[in-house]
Amino acid sequence: MGRDTMKIVIGIIAIAIAFIVFPIILDGAATILADANLADYTGLEAVVQVSPLLIFVSMLFTGGLLTFQGIKSKRARSRSRR
Repeated sequence: MGRDTMKIVIGIIAIAIAFIVFPIILDGAATILADANLADYTGLEAVVQVSPLLIFVSMLFTGGLLTFQGIKSKRARSRSRR
C-alpha cells in the first residue's frame, strides 16, 4: 500500500474514531459537571463545557486534512505519470 493510500486510510479512521469517542467525552464532561464541585476552581466549568467540542472538531479537522492531502498527492502522481 502506498504512502498516499495510507494517508487516506488513516484520515478516514481518525474521522471514524472522532464519531465513536465523542459521546464518551460528552458523558465524561456531563459527569464532571454534575458531580464535581467546580465552584472552587475559577473557569474550570467553562473549560469542561467547551472541551468536548474542541476535541471533536480537532479530530475531524485532522482526519479531513490527512485525507485531503492523501487524495491531493495521489491525484498529482497520477497526472505526472501521463
